[in-house]
Amino acid sequence: MSKKKIVISGINMTEGGLFTILDNCLSKIEAYNHNNELEIIALVANKSSFNYKSIEIIEFPNSKKAWFFRIFYEYFYFKRLSKKIKPDIWLSLHDITPNLVPTKQFVYCHHPTVFFKPSFKEWRFDYKIGLFSILYKFLYQINIKKNEAVIVQQHWIKKEFQKIYNLKTIVVCKPEFTETLTSKHIALNKDKIHFFYPSFPRTFKNFELIFEAIKLLDESIKEKTEFHFTTIKNNSNRYAKHLYTKYKTLSPVKFHEFLSREEVLKYYNTVDCVLFPSKLETWGLPISEAKAFNKPMLLANLPYAKETVGDYKKVSFFDTDSPQELASLITQFVNKKIVFQENKYKFDSQEQLNNWFELFDFILKK
Repeated sequence: MSKKKIVISGINMTEGGLFTILDNCLSKIEAYNHNNELEIIALVANKSSFNYKSIEIIEFPNSKKAWFFRIFYEYFYFKRLSKKIKPDIWLSLHDITPNLVPTKQFVYCHHPTVFFKPSFKEWRFDYKIGLFSILYKFLYQINIKKNEAVIVQQHWIKKEFQKIYNLKTIVVCKPEFTETLTSKHIALNKDKIHFFYPSFPRTFKNFELIFEAIKLLDESIKEKTEFHFTTIKNNSNRYAKHLYTKYKTLSPVKFHEFLSREEVLKYYNTVDCVLFPSKLETWGLPISEAKAFNKPMLLANLPYAKETVGDYKKVSFFDTDSPQELASLITQFVNKKIVFQENKYKFDSQEQLNNWFELFDFILKK
């Protein structure tokens, strides 16, 4: 019996959350393939980043140098490559559906900017966000109906894709989150109530909302609180520099440099409340992490946040354009008068895959 040949393409996934998705997928499919019934080929930017015994790696080092190379590979070169290697299944992990010879194709869509309307702030500090919001809406639709199924991370994204692209088969595959806990604490002022926003300074992360909310707090509340922000201090990022310069004089604000993973976990374990005002996420990993530590949360009143937090009691939501609303919730929390809104999220479990193994089962049986 011949082996099924599967190609996993992630030529643009080299850092941060994107690299994690690719690396997790490859590690899981190698474990899934314990009987060696699959021939697995991975297309990546940098071969040295991976070490999997049963996966053949094909390297595309130019894929991150310019968008021209990405477009060339996806829409021209991969057709020739697919004709050469003759895969049974081709899984594109980064949003774009390539041109291939007739093959069972699947695409994993997780770039959220297609749902985002950029403001002047995006064009000023991070013009790529504005460009991608336009570019991805166009690139997503090219060849998208050639896929056996389109895979997304949340049910609200599925609904949006159905409206925008009129697709028949969209599958929700929930990101596989592994709880990592610690019993250790970070040394913080025990006389203060501590709020934590662990995020990289991107314009859509909406840091300003928290700072403007802090400005509105009564002085007695400011004296009782500290607000901790990661990755802003000593960061060369233009937006980070802007935030640091504009808000460094706010007395309750504590700017931190890049924190190690272990330090971030210590903060989760120590702080009193986690804030997450981001306007744009396909998941919102810090929400899952804070939930694992059973921390109270004040979150953006957006679909991604409600779906990510799931059933949870110690959570309230605020308008992402209303510092007044957030300031009111912070005040209630500090005064121990907050009545959490709580959250319940229901969906048809038959429409959701819950881990990589379930996804592999789905695409192999499709």
